[in-house]
Amino acid sequence: MPRSGRPGNGERLVERIDRALAELTEIRSGAEPYLRRLREFHAGDPPTVEQLREVIVDVSADLYRAEVEPPTHLLEFSDGAFDVLFDAAHELTVLMHGLSRLTPANTRDNNYHRGFPARAGFDKGHAMAHAQGGREGGPNYFPQAPRVNRRLSPLGGLWRDIESYLAATPGLYCFVRLAYPVGVSTDVPAEVEYGVAVDGQFRVVVFPNL
Repeated sequence: MPRSGRPGNGERLVERIDRALAELTEIRSGAEPYLRRLREFHAGDPPTVEQLREVIVDVSADLYRAEVEPPTHLLEFSDGAFDVLFDAAHELTVLMHGLSRLTPANTRDNNYHRGFPARAGFDKGHAMAHAQGGREGGPNYFPQAPRVNRRLSPLGGLWRDIESYLAATPGLYCFVRLAYPVGVSTDVPAEVEYGVAVDGQFRVVVFPNL
């Protein structure tokens, strides 16, 4: 594997993800809960993007409710770029999802990013990178392990490869689900799921965050 974790010549994103899942012991596939729900409600023809969105939101809500202490108050809204599933009771982002978008170069608000409060030991991570259409701050930010957020390890190489592919390929459905430690009151996810629908296939990678 190249040190940076970048795909080899001609390697598609699905192939890159499958190779990483086979080689890296710290990640795993998280697709099964979503595929199981799709089989239950949308058996037969491949699901539409809207059907996939519905399943992603419903499963993410169910998984989140199993992680945190009640009560929860889940809201759905747009941050102007991507759709958000947010728990107003615990003030936690649960899910960011939507279609990747082209973003003009040099449009990131670096001053805002530098001024946003940092968490010791973590990066100011974006669920949806600016380059793929994500916005600065708000529900799109979360404390992210540097070895995943940056190309400091094969894990970071895979995360960045997914982001780069989505940034260069507008119109692909993607999502990031933040999975919190069960029964622990914290805004630091224990794991982060990155899901993509590409080339008629669906992949979800679970990254560690602690």
